[in-house]
Amino acid sequence: MTNVRPIVVTGGFGFLGQHLVRSLTRRGLPVRPLGRKHGDLREAKVAETLLEGADIIVHLAADVGGVGYLKGCPGRAFHDNLLLGLNVIRAASRGGAKRLILAGTPCSYASSAELPLTEAALLRGVPSGDTGTYGYAKLATSLTAAAFCEDTPTDTVTVIPSNLYGPGDSFEEDHGHVVAALLRKAILAAEYGESTFEVWGDGSATRDFVYVSDVAEGIAAVVQHDEPFLGAMFNLGSDRETSIGEIATVIATAVGSGLSPTFLADKPVGYVRRVMSSREAFDQFGYTANTGLLQGLRKTIAWLHKSGHVAKWRADANRTHRQITSRRAG
Repeated sequence: MTNVRPIVVTGGFGFLGQHLVRSLTRRGLPVRPLGRKHGDLREAKVAETLLEGADIIVHLAADVGGVGYLKGCPGRAFHDNLLLGLNVIRAASRGGAKRLILAGTPCSYASSAELPLTEAALLRGVPSGDTGTYGYAKLATSLTAAAFCEDTPTDTVTVIPSNLYGPGDSFEEDHGHVVAALLRKAILAAEYGESTFEVWGDGSATRDFVYVSDVAEGIAAVVQHDEPFLGAMFNLGSDRETSIGEIATVIATAVGSGLSPTFLADKPVGYVRRVMSSREAFDQFGYTANTGLLQGLRKTIAWLHKSGHVAKWRADANRTHRQITSRRAG
């Protein structure tokens, strides 16, 4: 096994990365996850050193968060993510990697793209809105990889997960994705006996929510696929359009305690509608999303309690309340 070239996963300790590493390990494949502690991939020499000797590279590392985060730093979202991608592409080619798998984003689709989103629409129109620069960076990375590696031994392919949720997500208030942010609010509301929790927007916006381990299994199938992909791009979603109002209601049901959502129509929500077709991924390598929404949410809630997240949130909230009370008393 010492002479076997590994599968290197950038962002391997992140949300999707942890699930992918477990999926690959279960399949008996040699995996080497990389995280920020190993070095900054925005530095070209660091990227080449860290990715040297890899057989397959799965590039999941990114600077990304929820809509509020991306809206607040559009220049950084473009620059850092494009720089990460370019350095990984160069390192993969120079290191002789057999395959480079890039993680794309639904933000790369134009707002005018016909639904359900199909991969052909990626080259029609331009990304826009609060997440547009992030979408530009990821699409540019994929197109650069296909062109740069065309005459090299490195096969390239892009997978585009839809809105991920599940255990291991970032539940920080400024970086959380839609489901993570709503789960945190709902669970804390229930912990304190409140009857409602806040939801950004009026609830009408839609997304394609997919359980993270389903996508990890799809990427693992790409890793093991025998035929070259030649720069192709594949959606990995649930093929189901769900409104923010519906997901908030299902979250309230999963959390319990008689909760209901309160909608804040003046807050940003990004695109109005989003749902992707994963038919190409199913046809090419058998991808399917098998986890239902309520099932996935209940698994995530159980993990949040077991992992100590809820206890920490409660302690943080209590500490903040004590500080506010102390200031008012003083």
